[in-house]
Formats: sequence, structure tokens, C-alpha cells
Amino acid sequence: MQSRAVEMLVGLFVCLGIAAIFILTYRVSDLASQSAAEGYTVTAAFNDIGGLKAGAPVDLAGVRIGRVTDIKLDQKTYRAVATMRIDNAYKIPEDSDASILTSGLLGDQYVGVGPGGSMDNMKDGDAFILTQSAIVLENLIGQFMTSFAGGSSDDNSASGDSGAGAATPADGEAGAQP
Repeated sequence: MQSRAVEMLVGLFVCLGIAAIFILTYRVSDLASQSAAEGYTVTAAFNDIGGLKAGAPVDLAGVRIGRVTDIKLDQKTYRAVATMRIDNAYKIPEDSDASILTSGLLGDQYVGVGPGGSMDNMKDGDAFILTQSAIVLENLIGQFMTSFAGGSSDDNSASGDSGAGAATPADGEAGAQP
């Protein structure tokens, strides 16, 4: 009889643990605010979106003002077009810019909005004119390695030139003294 009560308690704790994990996952993924968000839709076209995904946050001055709802390829310009839903509580000037940024060194990517100075605000269906694409870490590493490899051969030739140039003035100075 006592073992049956222990089994029931263990079963209850397992169910509570699974429910707690579900609730934590729901809160961490922020699905509640995604589904309940009312707002207006704006778009931004980027040459390269890197690892940006639908559901990524849209931040202005570090404050989450919306989410990326969709990403598509424009077949005419071959640019990625990100559609964002901005909460009605936030007004964005028309001349604002949108950049794809990374949280931390290797973190998730999000859209950062830089406020403009216009007195008119963006409305439903408007698009960001100024955009900055994602910085792809692999491209940066490739550029660094290329410049590093090319820079080592230039250093040797530059030091040889400066050595020859340094010897000539020293000889001239020595000859100028009585």
C-alpha cells in the first residue's frame, strides 16, 4: 500500500516537471508576445541576411519593438526582403535605417533600427530605404587571412627598401662632415 502512494507521488512530480519545462520553454521562446502582438507591418530589403530567421527580434535603442514575421527573395532585385511587425506603441520615423546585427560574438541575429529625424512616422506597408546587410563572419575571416598572407610578402620588400634608403643618408651625412 505504501509503495503505491510513493509511485503516485513520483508520477505527480514527473508530471509537474514536464509542465514546468513546457512553461519555461514557452516563456523563453516568447511565443506569447508573438501571437498577441498588434501592430503595423514594414519591410526592409537586404543584400545578405546571414542567419536572420523569421521570429527574430526587431530592436530600437536596445528595446524590442517587434519581430521579423517573414523573409522572402525578391525575384526582380535578388535581394532578401524581411517583413517585420512593429508594435503599435512604437512609432518609427520614415527616414530610419535597418541593420542586421548579431547579439554577442556568435549569437543570434536580429534587426536593429536606427531612428531617423523625420517628423513623419512609418505606416503599415512602408519600407526602410536605408539598410545594412549582415556581416558574415566567414567573409571577414577570409578577408583577414587574405590580407595577412598578402601583407607578409609586402613587409619583406618594404623592409628591404627602407634599409637601402637608410644607408644612403647615413653615407651622405658621413661625407658631409670634415
